[in-house]
Amino acid sequence: MSQRKLQQEVDKVLKKVKEGLEEYEDIYDKFQNTESDNQSYREKLESDLKREIKKLQKHREQIKSWLSKDDIKDRADVLMENRRLIESGMERFKSIEKIMKTKKFSTEALTNPDLIKDPRELKKRDQFLFVEECLEDLQKQLDTFEVENNEEQIEKHTFHISNLENILKQLQNDDLDPETVQDFQEDIRYYVDNNDDPDFVDYETIYQDMGCEIQPEDLLKEQSTPSKPRKPERSPRKKTSPVPLQLKSKVSTSDVDITSPTTVNQPLMEAETEPTVDAATAAAVAATASSAATEANISTTTSINNTAGKTNNHSSATNTTSPSSAASAAALAATNGVSATGTAPSLNHVSNGTSTNKKEKEPTPAAPQTEELPPPRDLSHEIEEILAKDLQDKLAFKDPLFKEELPYWLETKKKLIQPPNEIDEFTLKHLESSLLNCPDSLDADTPRLFENPLSLPHPTSIFFPHEPIRFMAQDLPANGDDLYGKISVAKIMSKFALDTLFFIFYHYQGSYDQFLASRELSLRGWKFNKVNRCWFHKEVEKLPPGAEGKEEVTWRYFDYQKAWLSRRCGLEFEYKEEEFEKLW
Repeated sequence: MSQRKLQQEVDKVLKKVKEGLEEYEDIYDKFQNTESDNQSYREKLESDLKREIKKLQKHREQIKSWLSKDDIKDRADVLMENRRLIESGMERFKSIEKIMKTKKFSTEALTNPDLIKDPRELKKRDQFLFVEECLEDLQKQLDTFEVENNEEQIEKHTFHISNLENILKQLQNDDLDPETVQDFQEDIRYYVDNNDDPDFVDYETIYQDMGCEIQPEDLLKEQSTPSKPRKPERSPRKKTSPVPLQLKSKVSTSDVDITSPTTVNQPLMEAETEPTVDAATAAAVAATASSAATEANISTTTSINNTAGKTNNHSSATNTTSPSSAASAAALAATNGVSATGTAPSLNHVSNGTSTNKKEKEPTPAAPQTEELPPPRDLSHEIEEILAKDLQDKLAFKDPLFKEELPYWLETKKKLIQPPNEIDEFTLKHLESSLLNCPDSLDADTPRLFENPLSLPHPTSIFFPHEPIRFMAQDLPANGDDLYGKISVAKIMSKFALDTLFFIFYHYQGSYDQFLASRELSLRGWKFNKVNRCWFHKEVEKLPPGAEGKEEVTWRYFDYQKAWLSRRCGLEFEYKEEEFEKLW
């Protein structure tokens, strides 16, 4: 009879364990799916889990006592399985307690970010790693198929690799739900592991059912966007052959005198429309033009000037070419890389027009292309003259009201803009003083306010008060009850949060402020433990009707050493009155 009663009791306990585990799993799933920002709801779920796990722990103790006896050996396996499930739930509850007790930016959370990470982010990371692993395996198989020249498998693998890469991209951009990938995870893994089996059945619409199918051709079109072709810089399509010029007179380079610049040239970016003149042709043109200038052939120099004016398409100043500056125009065109429109017949015409000397001399051959030209002359003075002339052509200079004031104003402003050639003694003294007082690297650093021990006072000015004013807020009663409650600092303490009060207590040791902070904590129901120097608080929660007992008592303590937060005491905590100090 007793054996039958024992079996009924075992069945009853196992039924309660099953119901408790189902309730526990339901609450645990809710906790996992709750965002970390919803802290109040997560704390409620944690308390529900704690209530369920306590019930399961009682059943676990009962199961352990039964397993230690020899009365129910036939049901030992079932009892062991239920005990293992309860212990698994206890381990998971410990991890949840660790998550809830860990602050977001504490040292423990920063070293192990998975503790406080959103469960959806963790699920997304797991699916991301799974897809990357499948991609790696498919890529290895694809290399093997390319060696074997298996076109059919290459095409299939390319399709799957393209779609898996698209899934990675959508997971990263939060365009695809990780749960969708998790639902099709077995199908993807089946293809990766068994695609070469003879009995393999291909799931052709897997990515279409996931809602993210893409063809490899579409992916290639997206990746291969047409880039705008760059135009080559000064790369002519046609080259003009050097033209041999018959020079009848020996001309020296000293005869060429550049008196006024023709233009201020800019380098041309597009040189495909006109061929450039090489170095030999430019040198020959310069020499011919200089000889023409010495012989005063007006018609020849005019034609050269017209040719140079046509080639100077991108000039930024006004083209003021004089008849005697033909050599300067040709030299500038060759030096600055301006494309010449003249051809060989026009250059021959120039050489024929300049043959006024009747003494026959040996023809000068064309200079090779590798010959370096002399460096260009400094044209800054000529440019300043052109700019000054353009400035004087402005309407403001022609206005009679400002005709006399503008030149003076420009001269004064020019002195301010241009650096002086000599620095006076007064400025040198100021420069030396500024150099001695220039900011160093320490001035650029962030202020280090909390490097010194917090118990030491922070250095302040001499006029700053170093101690708070402790005057009486109102007249004291005759009997002197609650003396400290009438002080202004004590009233201020009553407005502080718990975090501030704990900070004052632990970091201002031996001060009057520590005494007032401990007084305020004691008034708020906290008790100080002399053994471990922690503050404890008793919480009483009324249980709903029908539950075991009328109320549930839990203790919390403030962890000032590691986490700086309030923690719940474990089940092994026992309240001993002699360990607590009565402060108030």
